[in-house]
Amino acid sequence: MNADSRITKFPRAVIFDLDNTIAESFKPPSQEVATGLCELLKRAPVAIMSGASFARMEKDLLPALGKADLSRLYLFPNTAAQCFIFESGTWRSAYKFSFTKEEYESIMRVFNEAIEDTEVLKGAPRWGSLFLAGDSQVTFAGLGVDASSEMKAAWDTDRAKRKKLKDFLDQKLTGLDIRISGRTAIDITAREIDKAHGVKWLAKRLGVEPAQMIFVGDDLSPGGNDAVVIPTGIQTMEVKGPHEAAAAINKILASCSD
Repeated sequence: MNADSRITKFPRAVIFDLDNTIAESFKPPSQEVATGLCELLKRAPVAIMSGASFARMEKDLLPALGKADLSRLYLFPNTAAQCFIFESGTWRSAYKFSFTKEEYESIMRVFNEAIEDTEVLKGAPRWGSLFLAGDSQVTFAGLGVDASSEMKAAWDTDRAKRKKLKDFLDQKLTGLDIRISGRTAIDITAREIDKAHGVKWLAKRLGVEPAQMIFVGDDLSPGGNDAVVIPTGIQTMEVKGPHEAAAAINKILASCSD
């Protein structure tokens, strides 16, 4: 956990990245993390902001929270291109930014051109589909969506392969946000729809300033997919995996009584 992370006052809301932060990719959170999230929900609103889809959050995250008070939980799937809130016993969409049919078709066409032109996948193994493509986000998975965590971690450690792809995409696609994320991913959403947008939307809904909230993520360094939240003024804590996320949650909870 980032040694510079200091909590001087219990936050008005806590936002978490999902993959490689509160859980390993495509896995549920540990019991320790889930218990911590449930305790936080008793004290403040909690948000999960991730490139993951809502369906994956429903499958991997929500069952781990058991009987927690979900009325305080905000889910921002697809890199905050959508937000879900829990009302009257069900999840409903609070907002959604969708691609037009033309935008979606252009993204997929240009992405396949980028793969062919850059040859970054030449000779690379593949586990499952290269794309998780929805109407509000297209996610490229360099080794396929079913690759193991170990394979993902070793594939593009310096992000050079994905930078080649992104440079190609940036030249061909306009009006969209294109971000290197996770360990093998590139995410594409509508322009200026990202985690910073989610932070500002939540702050406005709660009637607080971003500086009164905390964002916990695994990639807050320059160029990291969580770093986009920093200019909003939100407090940040960087963790290197779920074990550090559990410690971060405990630190935040402890500040409640300070």
